[in-house]
Amino acid sequence: MRQRNNTVKIIGVLLITFFMFKKVLRLYYLDIYLFILYFTLFAAMLFGVNYYLKKTYFARLNVYLRENDRNIGWATAIATGLNFIVILCLAIILKMVNTLFIEDDTINNVFLDGAFRAVLNFTTFYSILLAIYFHITFSSLVKDQQLEEQKVITGNVSAQFESLKNQLDPHFLFNSLNVLGALIEEDQDKAVEFNNSLSKTYRYILDQKNKELVPLEEELAFAKTYIELLQMRFEDSLVFELPNEIKQEGAKVVPLSLQLLLENVIKHNKASSQKPIHILISESPDGYLVIQNTLSKKQTLDNRKGIGLENIASRYALLTSKPVSIEETQDTFTVKIPILTKIIEHMRIIDVPENEQEILVEAKKNVEKFKRFYAHLTSYIMVNSFLIVINMITNSTFPWALIPLFAWGIGLAADAMKTYNYNLFLGKDWEDKKIREYMDKHKTDGQKWN
Repeated sequence: MRQRNNTVKIIGVLLITFFMFKKVLRLYYLDIYLFILYFTLFAAMLFGVNYYLKKTYFARLNVYLRENDRNIGWATAIATGLNFIVILCLAIILKMVNTLFIEDDTINNVFLDGAFRAVLNFTTFYSILLAIYFHITFSSLVKDQQLEEQKVITGNVSAQFESLKNQLDPHFLFNSLNVLGALIEEDQDKAVEFNNSLSKTYRYILDQKNKELVPLEEELAFAKTYIELLQMRFEDSLVFELPNEIKQEGAKVVPLSLQLLLENVIKHNKASSQKPIHILISESPDGYLVIQNTLSKKQTLDNRKGIGLENIASRYALLTSKPVSIEETQDTFTVKIPILTKIIEHMRIIDVPENEQEILVEAKKNVEKFKRFYAHLTSYIMVNSFLIVINMITNSTFPWALIPLFAWGIGLAADAMKTYNYNLFLGKDWEDKKIREYMDKHKTDGQKWN
């Protein structure tokens, strides 16, 4: 389906460009071979300029568009203005080449007898087409970014669930409470310390609600607390090494990633004083946080193996192009997670009481419905204005532009009635009124029966 849509778009661009070359720019004696030559030159130059702009300013454009929805209009105007200059130069070149070599005329005629007006008309009309394209593209880009934000939120919720599930695992709690009970009898001070570490662990997990990134210092401090908890359980069966200082300023990581990885080590490896598990956490020069442990695998058939690693990799994939690296040798298992240094905009999260969640969901649906209608209306006005102007310039005797105006207008009217919940024959909110009427009648009949 997508391939068919792309083919239709390409054919549409070719037909529009051929019409613009022949009728608006007035390139005489234009046949199919000459059109292919002109179009190749025109498209290559236009594509090259826009590719350079995209490669140079795309990251800034993303940030700019996310700041405010109104920035879509400014970005469209700037991109259209730059392309207007490029198209004007290309139109002059094509007109000069066609005048000199095809029409066998003098170069002065390019700027006389309305020829330059044809160049300006071509540039204006093609720029309007590109403005429509840019507006649709930038709007889609903003919607995709909002969708990615929702995916990050969903990933965070999934990570919180996975972390809480690991922490609240009956086996984990059983061992922790056994250790705490034994410490109370043997060493009350150590029991208090164990209890404090356990409470800090849960507190940190709850504090990370709705956070997409946390400073590396906080995550390492939490890892140290969690490690102290593990060492009280396993004593000299575990050996840890942590970095003394952070090398990268402003370094951030996905929250609870270290807890998941450390829990993963304990879950899948045997720990004993004769063969302790050695866990090393360090920063690599290529901008990764390295978590490496010696291997002493348990013989188990745990189908959930790797859920934590997949969760971390998926959440990082939404935030950066740098992948999570997993390496396993005969003696060691290493996971490298990217250290992010760029500031990521905070999510716009609406906090409402639980009993109003359904109202919030319905409100979001209605807002999205109105946004789609206004986008449809904008496209309708821009495209039909463009077609009407072309109709007046090329052939004002036959108003062919009214055909798409009325045909598309029928679809727009249907969309408006659906958006505003209006029925042409039954009035506004007819469906809701009938539902309420039926419910009231059903309620009255029930009271009569009682």
